[in-house]
Amino acid sequence: MRSAAVEAAAANRAHAPLNRSTALARAADLLNRLLETGGETCPHPEWPLLRDAIEKWRNIVVTAGGEAGREVFREPVLNPYEGYSGLPVTGTTFAGRRDVLSEIETRWSTTDPPAVILYGHRRMGKTSILRNLEQGLRPGYLLVYLDMQDSANLVDHTGQVLLDFAEAIHSRASAADLDAGPPLSEDEYQDLGRARRALNALLARLAPQMTGDRRLILAVDEFEYVEEAIVDGRVDAGILPYLRSVNQRHRWLALIFAGLHTLDEMGRDYKSAFYGQAEHVRVGYLRRADADDLVRRPHPDFALEYADALVDEIYRLTYGQPYLLQRLCWELVRRWNERFMRQGESTPRTLELGDLEPVLDAGFYAAAEYYFDGVWSNVTEDERKLMIAMARREEPWTRSELTASGDAETALELLRRHDVVAEDDQGVRFASELLRRWVASYRPAS
Repeated sequence: MRSAAVEAAAANRAHAPLNRSTALARAADLLNRLLETGGETCPHPEWPLLRDAIEKWRNIVVTAGGEAGREVFREPVLNPYEGYSGLPVTGTTFAGRRDVLSEIETRWSTTDPPAVILYGHRRMGKTSILRNLEQGLRPGYLLVYLDMQDSANLVDHTGQVLLDFAEAIHSRASAADLDAGPPLSEDEYQDLGRARRALNALLARLAPQMTGDRRLILAVDEFEYVEEAIVDGRVDAGILPYLRSVNQRHRWLALIFAGLHTLDEMGRDYKSAFYGQAEHVRVGYLRRADADDLVRRPHPDFALEYADALVDEIYRLTYGQPYLLQRLCWELVRRWNERFMRQGESTPRTLELGDLEPVLDAGFYAAAEYYFDGVWSNVTEDERKLMIAMARREEPWTRSELTASGDAETALELLRRHDVVAEDDQGVRFASELLRRWVASYRPAS
């Protein structure tokens, strides 16, 4: 009864009808279970008196819960699909990826953890994985997250990149009550040589404190921007072997770098020792079960249902691409709320297949342009030509239709490796039907 009273008090304080309804439902469930089992533990003559009190309060709670439930249906639905904007997601809208997280954890379970390269297309969920790493880390693990998109485009020399690393490590270690030493001096990071010595000193200071299972995870996002700075001559290529040596010297320091497929392809080059010695983990499309779970249950209190046919079509169009999936669902809920504001409580609360087509207008493709163009700009010219040819029809192609020339064979293999196309017993097709439509409509052959 005390637990039921706590739930009733929570309902009394709640401003949101859904929170109030949920708390009252929990209170009613507790009272119902007490009515079923209380007679077994409460002696007579107390039990009949207590039972009457429980029944009285159960009726009050059920009545209040019914009113709160009806109030839920008088309001628009909170749109929980946070990933529609392309920003990283955390919490309940971070769906699936157990396979990727397990793969990373397995590589870090050794006494000598290797550097990990996390690669895939833009908006495939790499940043969300890095942001959610801390949820699954063991006690004593410290996550240091660094986004190179914010800094690598602005750096003038290698020391500034290592200064960014050092500042992130120093800040996180200090927040964890470790002795990271005095504030860092920018004068000590004016070139690769001085920056290397300064960062080595910081790591050496932390090393005696990283005992037992304690470990520091340095997660560097958008690492391809560092590569671009090396190509531009703003950053010394020596930074890569230096990072490899740091990783080998400090076994308590785990490195994970996230970026595009180019990072994986550098690892295939025998001359690229840094990438070649790292463990490569691919971030691809969501598995069907994870995609369905994200669609149907983006939040525990989500108040709409999806028809099975609509869920099937969403997956067919997106192939589980997380950004496109969240974008579609966000638009579906947004449009449902607009109908609700016009029609009120009579608005059906199950989204149907017919609700999807109005979403797929020019505005949708314009809003998702960053993703589509990101895929387009990160493939070769031969791959683009093959994409344009394949986009002419929705049905799968046979491999022989597509590979009349040797160049096409190479381009097809790259498209498969880059997660642009999928191949099965029916043939070769665009993995995402939405990408095929975008290529057909917005990238016509010149």
